Amino acid sequence: MGKSDAKPWEQRPDETAKAFEAFCLYRDMAPAERSQANLVKRYGKSARSVDVWSRRHAWVKRCEAWDGEQDRLAREAQLAQIVEMRKRHATLGADLLEKAAAALSALTAEEIRPADLSRMVEIGSKLERISRGDVGEVIESRDGGEALDVVQFYMPSNHRDDDEDM
Repeated sequence: MGKSDAKPWEQRPDETAKAFEAFCLYRDMAPAERSQANLVKRYGKSARSVDVWSRRHAWVKRCEAWDGEQDRLAREAQLAQIVEMRKRHATLGADLLEKAAAALSALTAEEIRPADLSRMVEIGSKLERISRGDVGEVIESRDGGEALDVVQFYMPSNHRDDDEDM
């Protein structure tokens, strides 16, 4: 890895092993607890050395970069988990629908109770709307025949288009 490829939290060429070890201890503290005083108290480092190393090697700026990278990695991991969950749910949903369709095909119209028919229409309509990207609920309101103000809906994509295999 070249000099320009080095990450801010990695050891610098002019940084001694002792200074880098102290930086790593400092860097790995929780941000709310990260301080030179805590480093000195917890690990018995020299206050004077810690102060010199911190200024000389830009510890605060390097830790800001470290914290940003940790946040980015956590968000990537969370998004990967969400994508995986959606794949599992899509597979499970397809399996359930296949079984439900087979069971429904086996029934005659006379065997379906009115209450079940109503629920089937409700679920089928909702499923069709969701599968076509309409995740919002339709709510109609009337006021003595007067036209109401236009209502705008925000429907997030929820990354549905990110993975074509889902």
